[in-house]
Amino acid sequence: MEPTEENVEQQTGPAHGFNFNTVFGVLFVVASAVLFLIIPGQIEKPLFVLDENVNALKPNLFPRLAAIGFGGLGVWLFFRSFSIDEKNKFKNLDRQAIANVLVTLVMMSVYGPLMMQIGFVVSSAVVIAALSTFFGNRSYGLTAAISIVIPVSIFFVFTNLLATSLPPFPIDTPLTRLYLL
Repeated sequence: MEPTEENVEQQTGPAHGFNFNTVFGVLFVVASAVLFLIIPGQIEKPLFVLDENVNALKPNLFPRLAAIGFGGLGVWLFFRSFSIDEKNKFKNLDRQAIANVLVTLVMMSVYGPLMMQIGFVVSSAVVIAALSTFFGNRSYGLTAAISIVIPVSIFFVFTNLLATSLPPFPIDTPLTRLYLL
């Protein structure tokens, strides 16, 4: 029997040691350390304090605990990665899969600044329509309906029911006053 790639892999097994999980474990620890250090500068101090309680929790406690937990998971992944029997499937990705991920990343990168310029509802509708068309949806009527109904519903729930602000489109403000949004 001639050795094929599958036979050789079955006999020897996947290689143990340094792999992409090890790299991500190290990256998680580094990201955790960076987050832990920058968190105090990212949390605003209150303008005035009504009660000086010595036992009060500091505002940066829970974000720092999350950063520590993130680092702990990174350490765990680092050490666990040496015993994981996993083949690197990233090498087998075709161009279409890579293009899908890159287009999605570009659209998400554009979405944030676009939302600040034209508002939540319109930017969400544009991104939903563009991504669904890119991924193969050819029912343009359904795409238009979903692209409009979903962002308007989310805008209504967040602004009216949850009392949270989202970037409005210039027409969103009059529509909100008229209770249409």
